[in-house]
Amino acid sequence: MEIAKKADLLIQPTGASRADLVPAVKEFNALKKAGIPNKKLLFVLTRLSTPAEAKAVQQQYLKKTDYACSPFYLMEKASYKQVQNEGKSITQTKYQGLTKQAKELVSSLLDYL
Repeated sequence: MEIAKKADLLIQPTGASRADLVPAVKEFNALKKAGIPNKKLLFVLTRLSTPAEAKAVQQQYLKKTDYACSPFYLMEKASYKQVQNEGKSITQTKYQGLTKQAKELVSSLLDYL
């Protein structure tokens, strides 16, 4: 809790399934109850199958919470796993589209601060 209180931003990566979303929201609820302001809590959707999945999760589930959700997300792609296994960043894939998606997400997180 000490780290959470000192952090500028707490990012909760979560998948689109209820098995991911329910505990993620519970964790943010616990942090909020402990005095962490909502503005420091941000969901980032990851491991998505389609862009439509991100929109559905944001509109149908996360919109009902008081927490922000990044408009940027990451798709479920083997290339992200591969570069991480090589000790690289997700912004270092060999595919321009995936690298662009990752860079947009990282940039949006920095802007959120």
